[in-house]
Amino acid sequence: MNDYEIRCYKKKDELNWLDTHASVMVDSTAWWTVIHSKPEYDNEIIDLVVEQSDEIVGFITTELNSNVIDFIEDDYGFVWEFGIHRDHRGKGLGKKLIERTHQLMRERYDINKSIWFSQDDNAQQYYEKLGMNEIERHWQFSVKPSKKLKNKLLEKSFECWNMRGSCDIEQFKKVKENFELIKDDEALKPRLCIGYSYIPETGEK
Repeated sequence: MNDYEIRCYKKKDELNWLDTHASVMVDSTAWWTVIHSKPEYDNEIIDLVVEQSDEIVGFITTELNSNVIDFIEDDYGFVWEFGIHRDHRGKGLGKKLIERTHQLMRERYDINKSIWFSQDDNAQQYYEKLGMNEIERHWQFSVKPSKKLKNKLLEKSFECWNMRGSCDIEQFKKVKENFELIKDDEALKPRLCIGYSYIPETGEK
């Protein structure tokens, strides 16, 4: 870690951050669209990067008590973005980012729980290796709209090519019966998304 620095993200980092984010996306099935600007969030965030020689090689963005989920009763940080560039993996940088994020959550907000979701197999294995606990799972997928639905949307001048959605595990069979799933696209084909909760052993909560 001697030549790596973990620090807070700055606005001037955006293009460098996006470049690294795009590189991480190439190696992962966690994302299905490319982003062209850094996302903004409704609540306060902890936004960190790993830097080496003035280049960002990793990132983590955590939103406090995000509105994206409603089944967690206590306070938490929802991790929206997390990744290490392929040329810098295997050095423990990801774990250091997570540890630093939890340290800041404890110091600033007295929070020590983070929530993670991913549909990428490698990410799921990594989270489980770190000792995260599974809290939820659902299917994410894209479908081709039926002719009837396409025609209904065309009445409102909307030509729909495909639709993105999700469902509970037990409802996936019904989805398959009623829609034509897109299966030949690596980014869009159905994948099981698993949610995890993480509370570091060193934390107070």
